[in-house]
Amino acid sequence: MAEKKITVFIYLPGETVAVPAGILTYDSDLKVGSFAYGRRYIERKNALPVDPVALPIGPPPQEVMINKGLYGSFRDATPDFWGRLVIAAERKVPPEALSETDFLLETNATRVGNLDFRLSLNDPEPTLKPPHFNQMEQVLDSAARIEAGEEVSNHLLRLLYQGSSVGGARPKCTVEWKNTLWIAKFPSMGDTLDIPRIEYATMSLAESCGIRIPELLLESAGEKNILLVRRFDREKKGRYGWARKGFLSALSLMQWDENDRLLWDYRGIADIMRRYSTAVNIQELFCRMVFNILVRNTDDHPRNHGFLFSGDRLELSPAYDIVPSLTQPGVDTDFNLAMSVGENGREASLKNALSHAARFAFSLKAARAIVEHLVEITRGWREHFETVGCSDREIKALEPSFARCENVDLLSRIP
Repeated sequence: MAEKKITVFIYLPGETVAVPAGILTYDSDLKVGSFAYGRRYIERKNALPVDPVALPIGPPPQEVMINKGLYGSFRDATPDFWGRLVIAAERKVPPEALSETDFLLETNATRVGNLDFRLSLNDPEPTLKPPHFNQMEQVLDSAARIEAGEEVSNHLLRLLYQGSSVGGARPKCTVEWKNTLWIAKFPSMGDTLDIPRIEYATMSLAESCGIRIPELLLESAGEKNILLVRRFDREKKGRYGWARKGFLSALSLMQWDENDRLLWDYRGIADIMRRYSTAVNIQELFCRMVFNILVRNTDDHPRNHGFLFSGDRLELSPAYDIVPSLTQPGVDTDFNLAMSVGENGREASLKNALSHAARFAFSLKAARAIVEHLVEITRGWREHFETVGCSDREIKALEPSFARCENVDLLSRIP
C-alpha cells in the first residue's frame, strides 16, 4: 500500500501563520483519502472546520473516494491544468508522472483558500514570492514557452511557478502590484481574439447587471493585454503578511465528482445553499445563471462558482471566469449550459431558467422582473464592449454569442 501522511494546516481568521489542524492519510494506489482532526486543534477555542461540508468538527469523517481521493477544500487548494503544467515543467516531467499528493504538496503560498499541506509539523511556512507586475514581460515569455512545449530557463520558470498555484486551464499567475495580490490572466498562444479584454468587458457588464465581481484592471505588457483580477481570498494585514479566507467551489459544496457531469445542477446548489447561506446569495446565483445564458458562457461548470467561508457559514464569492463561448454566425442559436438549469435540463433558455424560480428563493413574478432587468442591461453589450476598447472585428465575432439577449421578442414568449 502506497500510503502517505500529510499534515493539513489552516490559517485561522485574521492570522498570517498557519496552525496544524489534522492529518490526511492518502493511499495513492487506491486513490482514497481519510482525514482526522488533531486533539489539540479541536481544543482550540477558535478552531474552524477545514471544510465545512465534508469535514465538520465532531463526527469522525468518512473516507473520500471521489475526485481522486481528495476532500473538496483540499482539491480546491490544488492547481488545475495550467498550474499542473507549470509544476511539471519545473520538475522536467510530464504532468501525468506526478501524483495528486505531489501537486498538493508542491504548490506554494499563492494557493487558493486558507489551507496548506506539509509532510511534517516542523516544515516551514511557505514563502510568498509572486512576481511583480513589472516582471510581466518575462512571465509572458515563459508562459508562451511552456504552452509551446519548449524549454524554459530555471530563473523564468521559478518566477512563473511562484504565482501559478491557482485553478483554470488558461495561462495565469498571481502577481503583486500596488501592494495587492492579483491573478494575472494572459493571452493563450491559440487565441485569435483579445480574450483578456473580452473577459474584462463581460465581467464589467455583469457588474452593471448587479452581479458582484472582484476589482478588475486591464493592463498591458509586451504589447499584450493582461487582465488583473484582485484576489478575494486574501487580505493585507499591514506589514505582517496576508490573512487568508476559506474557499469552497460549488463542486465541493455538493461533493460531486468532477467527472460525473450528469449530477451538475444549479437547482441542487441552491437547495444545499439553504443550509449554509442566505436567500440573497441564492438569488444572486440565479442572476449569474441567467447572465450566463444571455452571454453564452457555457464554461459555467461548478468549479467556476465559489464560496468564501469562516466556520460553517458560506457566502457566494465574487463572480469569476465569465467569458462568452464563441460560435459561428448562422448556426442554431440553441445551446446548453454546463449545469442543469430547470425543467428542460441544461437548455439555455429564459423559459427554462424561470421554470423553477422558487428553488432560488424567488416568486415567479420577482424572478421574471430580474430576468427583464438583466435582458435590458445585456442588450447594450455592443456599446459597453466598444467603450472598453473591443475592436469591430471582436464585436462582430461575438455577435452570435449575444443572440439570446438581442432577440426583442425574448420575454413575450415566456408565460
